[in-house]
Amino acid sequence: MTFHFKSFSIIQEQSAMKVGTDGVLLGAWVNPTSYPQKILDIGTGTGLIAIMLAQRFTNSQIQAIEINELAAQEAELNAQSSPWSHRISVKHCSLQDYTHSSNYDLIVCNPPYFRNTTQSQDLARATARNNDSLSLEYLIEACLNLLNEKGQLTIIVPVDEYENIKTKAKNVGFYITQMCWVKGNHTSPVKRLLISLSKKKVLLNESYLTIENSRHNYTEDYNKLCEDFYLKL
Repeated sequence: MTFHFKSFSIIQEQSAMKVGTDGVLLGAWVNPTSYPQKILDIGTGTGLIAIMLAQRFTNSQIQAIEINELAAQEAELNAQSSPWSHRISVKHCSLQDYTHSSNYDLIVCNPPYFRNTTQSQDLARATARNNDSLSLEYLIEACLNLLNEKGQLTIIVPVDEYENIKTKAKNVGFYITQMCWVKGNHTSPVKRLLISLSKKKVLLNESYLTIENSRHNYTEDYNKLCEDFYLKL
């Protein structure tokens, strides 16, 4: 199964988590305060977000890591098939085992979401969906050491993780600099939160995004955000 974007395609036969709205949102929304030369994508899955960022930031070098070996191989294939293959590197490893020679300007992650849920019979999908292998708390603490002093961590999470992120960020010395509250349509509740953390305190930039007016009828804001990627926009 292949998902085609305007400038690249994603093969998604081996990765447990397929191309979805959350990944596209994160890749399109992330807005670093300064141009990122070095980017790290944690838990890259199919490689989607890494490739989107390579398209957006044309001089950046992007390192993607993935704990699942088959997904890492597929992400490497997708990266090498993209127009930006020379700027994307994929490594099969966990965040816990990742070693780095220098710090990053930007880190992105579409992290495992679900706490204390029944594990899926599909181990790869369970690893991708549950936070047993990578908790938000560990992610935030680890990224503090992976970022340079002006660097930024941007993630997408369920909205009910906000208080946990807020508390952990404060405890380790991160500041929330950007937030976007996301809901599916005009009548649905907010379910997702795009959030950026930085070591430097700046004025918070807070926004809201609604994805659809009705089924498959996307809002102007969503179309504008994703127009460089989706074929139909």
